[in-house]
Amino acid sequence: MTKCIAIDTSTKRFCLGVKNSSDYFDLSIEKSTDHAKEIFKRINDLLKLADISLKELDFLAVGIGPGRFSGLRVSISAIKSISYVLDIPIVAISSLEFIGREMMYQNNKEKVILIEDAGRENIYIGSYALKGQEFINLSEDRVAHINEIDFSETEALIAGSGLIRYPNIKIDSKSMLKKSGEEYLNSKTMIDHALEQFEKGNTIECMNLKPNYLFDEVAN
Repeated sequence: MTKCIAIDTSTKRFCLGVKNSSDYFDLSIEKSTDHAKEIFKRINDLLKLADISLKELDFLAVGIGPGRFSGLRVSISAIKSISYVLDIPIVAISSLEFIGREMMYQNNKEKVILIEDAGRENIYIGSYALKGQEFINLSEDRVAHINEIDFSETEALIAGSGLIRYPNIKIDSKSMLKKSGEEYLNSKTMIDHALEQFEKGNTIECMNLKPNYLFDEVAN
């Protein structure tokens, strides 16, 4: 049975979970002010709780963003180090993807457009759907200026901190949720999402792991 660890530090929430066969363990921290502080101690504490060792892990899952620059570097560096030393494959997943998936689960929706505040009047955008239990990425994650956004005539749930930070975004939708994606960070959903990718063989080596900041897509 699968054993893995999952970590995401793209937001102020330190999301950390472990799967040991059919059991899930979580040691996430709300409103963490310093993700780098004792990160390896937190990982070791969770592994002890789950009664497994790093050497037993089948893969390492990490959220690659988009999100906070300094936060992303913490988890990326930690996972790289573990993978390099122990030769464990990595599943790199969009932080927006598993947040969107959890939003659909909790709100009983089959489609979501997630818009998260990216600062300086920019937003991160992720569009996803569920058909049965199949997760579908409707488009590549992207970043855009709020003046470029015009969502209209959509049946999707539109949600995220972008709605809170920029209430004047042009949106015409029957379903909006003014909650930050951070509130939907869930290590179990992240692990399940990563497991699907692992079973499809979608893993990378540690030297190819890097954060997905997205901001190189925005013209200066």
